[in-house]
Amino acid sequence: MEFDPFLYVAFLAGLLAGWVVRPRTPWVPRATLITVGVLVGLLGASLDAVPFAQLIATIPLSLGFVALILGLTVAAYLLVVRWAPSRPARPPTTPPPAEGPVPLSLVLLGALVGGYALGHFLTLPTATGLTWALYALLALVAFDLKLRLEGLRRLWVPLTSALGGSAMAAAIFILLTGTPPAAALATAFAFGWYTLAGPLVGARTGAVLGLLAFATNFLREDLTMLLSPLLGRRLRGEGLAAMGGATSMDTTLFFVTRYGEPEAASLSLASGLVLTVAASLLLPALLAIP
Repeated sequence: MEFDPFLYVAFLAGLLAGWVVRPRTPWVPRATLITVGVLVGLLGASLDAVPFAQLIATIPLSLGFVALILGLTVAAYLLVVRWAPSRPARPPTTPPPAEGPVPLSLVLLGALVGGYALGHFLTLPTATGLTWALYALLALVAFDLKLRLEGLRRLWVPLTSALGGSAMAAAIFILLTGTPPAAALATAFAFGWYTLAGPLVGARTGAVLGLLAFATNFLREDLTMLLSPLLGRRLRGEGLAAMGGATSMDTTLFFVTRYGEPEAASLSLASGLVLTVAASLLLPALLAIP
């Protein structure tokens, strides 16, 4: 994800259309799911640019790092909501929609792997395709959104969880692997923004650590999508927004509202925006650490 003003144009267009068009029609959620599949497939195809041997060597380490980040983010969220003083009553949660014959997590995993395989045989316009698929996804998600500004009073919950989980994960990863602190901290505090983390970390600490930063944040986005159907009922919108990090304002927004809470749209958007700004400020500072 990157700063792109047309993301907001697509979102606002979908939101305005949703206010005008009544009643809802079944094609919107179906089109949204198709767009998500295309987006994940294109993400997989974009990895074809990475040499296979280097990808194979980096993926296990990246998986371990992202497992630490997501696991500790979830743990931080559960602690925050348990011990937070004067916690207000939460509105009832809309049950997530029933899964089809094949769980969405498996469909998305198949799209990711299939996209990567297809990228070996075909030259796909992944950069352009990702951009337009993201515009379409944001417009479709916005069409069905239920914005509730009062939910922003709980914005500190996903922000605290995401920051705390990333800090703890980076510290443990540094101790276990001996990775330079600057690279590990910058990777963790990218909050899923892999197109920022990869180039910045690579320029400062070398190509290998740059690939680690890219893959870790790339997998954070994908694993948030894959795990949302499984964890959404327990973590709700706040927890899923914390897992998505910066991506909760665009690519994982659909999963926060579908499997967490439809009413968490405002919170997810705001959380993703704050973490996106935080990443853009924190990464250059962290990478200046000797």
